[in-house]
Amino acid sequence: MAEDQLYTTTTQCKTWSYGPTALATIRENTNAAGTRSIKRGWKRARVEASTANTPLATTPIPSNTPTPVPTPSIDPLSVPDPMTLTPAEELTLVNYYILKLLEMSDVFSFPSNVKSTACVFLSRFHLNHSVHAYHPKLLLSTILFLATKTENHYIPLSEFCKRIPKITPEAVLKYEFTVAGGIRWDFDIKQPLRAAEGGIMELLTALALTGGDPGLQTLKDKLAPNPVRRVQDAHGRMKAYLTKEALVSDVYYHYTPPQIFLGALWLADKELTEAYIEWRFGENSTMGRVVKKKKKDKKGKDKAGNGEEEEAPAAKTLPLAPKLIPTVAACAEMMTKAQEYEKIPMDVLKRIDKKLHRCQNPQKFLGAGTPLGFGNEAPKKPADDGPPEKKRKADDDLFGGSLR
Repeated sequence: MAEDQLYTTTTQCKTWSYGPTALATIRENTNAAGTRSIKRGWKRARVEASTANTPLATTPIPSNTPTPVPTPSIDPLSVPDPMTLTPAEELTLVNYYILKLLEMSDVFSFPSNVKSTACVFLSRFHLNHSVHAYHPKLLLSTILFLATKTENHYIPLSEFCKRIPKITPEAVLKYEFTVAGGIRWDFDIKQPLRAAEGGIMELLTALALTGGDPGLQTLKDKLAPNPVRRVQDAHGRMKAYLTKEALVSDVYYHYTPPQIFLGALWLADKELTEAYIEWRFGENSTMGRVVKKKKKDKKGKDKAGNGEEEEAPAAKTLPLAPKLIPTVAACAEMMTKAQEYEKIPMDVLKRIDKKLHRCQNPQKFLGAGTPLGFGNEAPKKPADDGPPEKKRKADDDLFGGSLR
């Protein structure tokens, strides 16, 4: 764990780890791409609206028919372009729907790993895909269902749809390929939950031991009077932080899973975390001693004759605790700031969503045009499949039609 060598070989570390500046730059670029897409869509809609508003020849109205009152047409050139969302507003909207995704997961009573995977999927997708093009509300059911399959907690699609009002199997599967490509097909999420359970188990096992280990005795003294109960209480609070604040914040992009676990434990019990780090990685730590194997003679007996193994001290290295504690504290602070997203007034969220609605629906303000659908792509003409007879023969072919 000292250098997290195993984690550095994973795709999550290589592809989804960023510094604060790099992460902010990616979000700004994504927002700029979404803004350009909205402007292109509104430009197309203005052309369509101008064509639709062109005066046409009308049939003469009989004299005995009352003359209808003319409806004033909308001048597309007089309608200003919409105000697009800022990167901060996009992030606010995404985090709001991450909280909604957690609520949806609770409806199914999904385990923590399914909830965490789903939230990370949504965050990663919108890191490179603007909400201007892909509204997060349309992705929630798709992402949650994809997370159940990823974490081997599969639920039949028909049963899944029964729990969510007004949802159909077609709507769940409609965007699955888009989401999978948007997260670069990286389904394996290295979560801190396993590291957390292992760390708590290590603490409880060590506290149950008796012996002359000075480091362990110091740990027990710092957690007195009831060390085991204190660890158990911190365990529940730590898990709550891992399944909420850690998912809404950016810690998955900045820190390793063990560091996120320690950050959550820091929020649950700061003194316990400091004592654990000092015992595990401090200067006087007794962890990680190297066992020196004895050479055996031809008869298979140890040359020392006692059959015991001797322990050789590990090579002198700088303790990790002084470097790790500030990192863990910074991770904990980042998770604490994520609590602000729960306090955002609903009026602010409605204002952001209203701006997004105007951006994605130029036809409602220009009088013509098409909605800027999923991906903000221009409407495509249907492909010409050729004569009906030729198409029927291709459909009837067991192996499909020709690829040429």
